[in-house]
Amino acid sequence: MKVERLAALPWWSAPTGIAVGFLLPAMFLISLAGGLSHPAVTIRGLRFLDNDYLLLGSTMIVAIAIGGWIGARLELAAPKRQADDPRAWDRAAFVVGCIAALAFLIWFKDFFLHPGVLLDLLTGERKPNRDEIELTPGLTSLANTVPVFFSVYAFRLVDASPLRPSKAMHGLFAVLAVLTVFRVHAWSERLAMMEMAVPFALALGRWLGRQRDGAWPWVRNVGPIVAVPLLIVFFGLAEYSRSWGADAYQGKTSFWEFAAGRFASYYFTSLNNGAGLLATQPWPTFEFEFTAEGLHRAPFGLGKLFGDAVGYHGARLDWYLHTYQDPEFNSPSGIFGAIVDLGIQGALVYMLVIGVASGIAFRLYRGARFTGVLVYPMFFISFLEIYRYPYLGQPRSLTWAIGIAIAWCIARWTATTSFKPQPQPESSPCA
Repeated sequence: MKVERLAALPWWSAPTGIAVGFLLPAMFLISLAGGLSHPAVTIRGLRFLDNDYLLLGSTMIVAIAIGGWIGARLELAAPKRQADDPRAWDRAAFVVGCIAALAFLIWFKDFFLHPGVLLDLLTGERKPNRDEIELTPGLTSLANTVPVFFSVYAFRLVDASPLRPSKAMHGLFAVLAVLTVFRVHAWSERLAMMEMAVPFALALGRWLGRQRDGAWPWVRNVGPIVAVPLLIVFFGLAEYSRSWGADAYQGKTSFWEFAAGRFASYYFTSLNNGAGLLATQPWPTFEFEFTAEGLHRAPFGLGKLFGDAVGYHGARLDWYLHTYQDPEFNSPSGIFGAIVDLGIQGALVYMLVIGVASGIAFRLYRGARFTGVLVYPMFFISFLEIYRYPYLGQPRSLTWAIGIAIAWCIARWTATTSFKPQPQPESSPCA
């Protein structure tokens, strides 16, 4: 029997590790924020999140952990040519990266074609809202294929191939990184920064997994916990321009209190919204309002066709927010939203399937398989976002999946058998 050679990866990069090591404790810590009386903690509307809902949410997380454990132990065959040829990887990533860059340029053309407007935006003299930035359905959304490029590029920086990324790849990365940061600023979208950062974090974890001397093992296992304050700082900086000047915060809290309070308030509100939907709405609906939002919002009339097929009657979330909560805080929770769509049994199956699929993708990532490199970062981000909304059901994930399909086909069609791969370090297949 052939023994697959797998790179050792940190526990926090595996589906089971992130579910048990982060998501479960984070849920209970976030729930405590609802009981705090502090100027930095802002909880509006009615509160529904109680111990029963916490137990229900924990059950869903455990289903992901079990599925991830199973999936990480399933060995699936992958096309050998595609897995071995880094030149095909680079070609695929470069094509998708160019598509994303073109979509960015079309999306923000009103800024790039008018230097004065661009300068006002960069200096803070003008802050447009989203309604002022023109979208072209089906075209500007292709900017959401950019994580495909980042996923491949980041992995190629640390893989064992003697063929390193070309100067063109480095140049395209610089362009896409600048465009992504611009998107975060102009569109007020923190998630785009996370979609760029996560592939590099996973690649760093892979690099750390090969280090055996000195303090590297300690950094590999403890580093993410130490990095949590950095995440809170990033969240606080993103909220700074929008909320710091408000009377509720200005002069009443330090920046650290403000950042931690906004972080806790944000995720508590998301979980509380999901619990409130279950408490006030009939469910399951089987209208897939949350788990397939991307299909509801598909362009060219496809969204309406899907809505008609499932008997969609309109967004229950909007009515709920206007009745019980604050419409400004509109995250439905990825855990409880799935239960609204599918019921408890259906949501358990949904979470288990996600866990198994992510575990398979994780194993392929460890084995330096192209499919795993393309797919696993999307699953990883879905875990980070699960308390906010079902990331895999969002329109941006649907576009990301389209980019994955394009890259996979290009790599498959252009791969050759002439490249001889370097052997991967061997380790235990434990996830």
